[in-house]
Amino acid sequence: MTGEKGGEFRGKTIEAAINAGLTALQLSREEVEVEVIRPGSRGVLGIGAEDAIVRLTGIQPEPPQPANKSELRPVKAEPKPPPEPRPSEPRSAPKPVSKAETCPEPAKTPGSAAEAGVSSKDWAAAEMGKDFLAGLLGRAGLRVTVEVVTQSAAEAEEGDRVPVLNIVGDDLGVLIGRQNEVLSALEFITRLAVNQQSHSRSQFTVDVNGYRAKRAESLRKLGLRMAEQAVQSGRTVSLEPMPPSERRIIHLALRDHPKVFTQSVGEGDRRKVTIVLKKE
Repeated sequence: MTGEKGGEFRGKTIEAAINAGLTALQLSREEVEVEVIRPGSRGVLGIGAEDAIVRLTGIQPEPPQPANKSELRPVKAEPKPPPEPRPSEPRSAPKPVSKAETCPEPAKTPGSAAEAGVSSKDWAAAEMGKDFLAGLLGRAGLRVTVEVVTQSAAEAEEGDRVPVLNIVGDDLGVLIGRQNEVLSALEFITRLAVNQQSHSRSQFTVDVNGYRAKRAESLRKLGLRMAEQAVQSGRTVSLEPMPPSERRIIHLALRDHPKVFTQSVGEGDRRKVTIVLKKE
């Protein structure tokens, strides 16, 4: 040895022997050269096992090379010409963000309860519900607009329309749910909050992107079509199970039909509308 650190070390494995040497020499793996003297053996069933032996030799760091004198000569920096003045440009105002980039544009809504054809009490309650529902959905991280519109003719009884809080936005199917269960829950919570705040009972419904209005029209047409089928076949026709609000639309659509009448049968979620022929 010529003064550098080193020596032979043992371990059950090569890695164990190397780690033992590094600990003894107080060096890192990058600071030694490793030579395997004996790789070691586990033997058979522990008989004839041999330790691994390695030789570690410390690596001498290379002395720093003297810098070239030519490199040490200071270079005389030439003065840079002053930058040419640029003509001042008027600072443009920031582009305003359009309303369409933030929230969808709400549909045109009636300006008053009289225009909407609903009671002023229900219209005022709907305005309160609009603020509550917008805040609730905003805290849930949804970018939506809530508008107050008039209930569609297919949903309402004659002369008995109520306001609708229509939630407008993109990809809002999650707010409807299976058989409208999420939408019904939103409506219940909003009504409860408004009734507690106003200390009175008011009527309004909650919709998402006009879903209920479209569904109501579709159900109305379905009821008329199935009534015609019942008349032609002479048999009672049963529709698929529906929530109460949708069964009501079928009942309203066929209540004045001259040849059939409707009734709800079944229990719970399986309750459905049947279309029955009137007796002559």
